[in-house]
Amino acid sequence: MLDTVKNPQDVNAELQRFRESLRQNVVALAAEMTLRNKMNARKVEALCAQIDMSVREYSTILLRNNTARVAEEAAAATQADVLDIRRAWGVVSARTNLFRVELNQWNMMRDLVRTQVTQSRKRVPLYDSRQSETTRSQISASDDVFDWVHAILNTVKQTEEAREQGGFPDIALPNSKFHRHLHAAYRLLLAKGQTARMRFLDVGCGGGLKVLSALRYFKEADGLDFQQSYVDIAQALLESAGATASNAFHADALTFDGYGDYDVIYFYRPIRDQEKIIEMERQIVDQVSEGTILVAPYVGFGARHADLGCGRVAGHVYMAKTSQKEADRWRRMAEQTGVAVVHSEEERVPTIWTPLLEASRQSGYDVKRYVQPV
Repeated sequence: MLDTVKNPQDVNAELQRFRESLRQNVVALAAEMTLRNKMNARKVEALCAQIDMSVREYSTILLRNNTARVAEEAAAATQADVLDIRRAWGVVSARTNLFRVELNQWNMMRDLVRTQVTQSRKRVPLYDSRQSETTRSQISASDDVFDWVHAILNTVKQTEEAREQGGFPDIALPNSKFHRHLHAAYRLLLAKGQTARMRFLDVGCGGGLKVLSALRYFKEADGLDFQQSYVDIAQALLESAGATASNAFHADALTFDGYGDYDVIYFYRPIRDQEKIIEMERQIVDQVSEGTILVAPYVGFGARHADLGCGRVAGHVYMAKTSQKEADRWRRMAEQTGVAVVHSEEERVPTIWTPLLEASRQSGYDVKRYVQPV
């Protein structure tokens, strides 16, 4: 390639052809990644080999470009001609060098691909019970700190009106358990390919810390509460955090008619009265679409979910208007996703690898940008 380079225009045209050829291989590789456990490992290996060859060949291209530039300068008649040549080559050199920076990321991308090929025939449970004693102690300490922060941020007591309505005060589920449930729900959305919106609702959000935490998994997160003073604290917290994709609002969980707007709904016994909480559960299930993910970490819903027409996926994660057979099928598909929780912010500048990154992230995999020190 570029054996007949004579000027910057030749280099620029050849660079465009080279990039397009490489882009086609990257897009084809990304398409295989979307197949997850059905990907063709041999095809993936062949595409990686072609990309390997292209990356190696690019070093030769840069050398040829430099040789052509030096030869053109040597043939210049005057110093002014040399300066003109350098200006003309400067533009194309900047482009080729920027593209080299992109290509230098291939080793990182190849590791990302290999990880998915290795994991393609394996299942990772939505709830991992294998924790060392050290890890459990660390998690317990982290939960204690979270509880302190929760108490510091939310000093408001439950109002008499809220108590008379049968509501519980702001009771925080241990943070580690909350994240386990949301991580499972997140992987379930990946399995469903339902990542365009990913809207979350906390029913009985209290001071809003759970709503803020949910933004680590979902693109939008809202919270409702019957007590206005809780809502005020939650909204202030979200605003101070710059959480523009979040909102806390006043509503009665028994009469709220917007449950159908959400993809994941979390409720942890926001109501004390048994009859009213059953009424709330029915209200939620009746409004939502088939397959809406419900996170309800308390015994009562676990005992009633089948009668409500919900299938249990795993742990305290359920799917509304779904049979148990169908919920089991989705659990198996979710277990075939990776466990990475991708940051919600978009890539600042698209690169040649963007299709591959997007496909991998849709399957729960992301690049490892650093190595954790031991």
